[in-house]
Amino acid sequence: MRKKLMALVSAVVLAAATVTTAFAAPSVTVSGVVSGIQSATDKNGNEVGIRIENISDTNLTAEETKAVEEIKNIDKVKEVMEAAGVTFEEGMQVADIKNVIAPEGTEFPVTITFKVAGVTANSRVAVLHFDTAKGAWEVVESKAGEGTITATFNSLSPVAFVVDKDTAANGATSPQTGEPITLALAGLAICAGAVGMGVTAKRRK
Repeated sequence: MRKKLMALVSAVVLAAATVTTAFAAPSVTVSGVVSGIQSATDKNGNEVGIRIENISDTNLTAEETKAVEEIKNIDKVKEVMEAAGVTFEEGMQVADIKNVIAPEGTEFPVTITFKVAGVTANSRVAVLHFDTAKGAWEVVESKAGEGTITATFNSLSPVAFVVDKDTAANGATSPQTGEPITLALAGLAICAGAVGMGVTAKRRK
């Protein structure tokens, strides 16, 4: 009986650890968070057929490839933002990086509204663009919306989307497993109930 009780206690501890992990670090999904373009207009207000590509699916130059790898480091993001006089908030992370492409003949500046999962109007965001003419990352004007980020560009190439995970919408999904947090809670309740039943049975004997 004692061995069974110890096994049940161990299960409770494991379930508790799962719940703790689920609540410990909620964040937006880092990969593939930008799902598409909601709208895009040129300097004259005309619609533009902007395309976005996953970095792994596009042909970048050696310079762009190096720049993309560098901006994955949050310290580099912080450096670029501070150099531009933009406040870096603790909790900010690179949510996604896309190669953004405008059709030939597009009249810049172009304002693009991206569909971005997890972002709300109250989210703190920043959009960084790799300026190929200068060979450096720049911070462009941006604004968060409900499930969107709108930014204005004077040229297009790789773009990094930075989101403060503490101000993003998390829903009820564990960021570690993708499973609903309620499942972990249910598991904990079941284990606790089993322990209680074991203790009661022992007393009856």
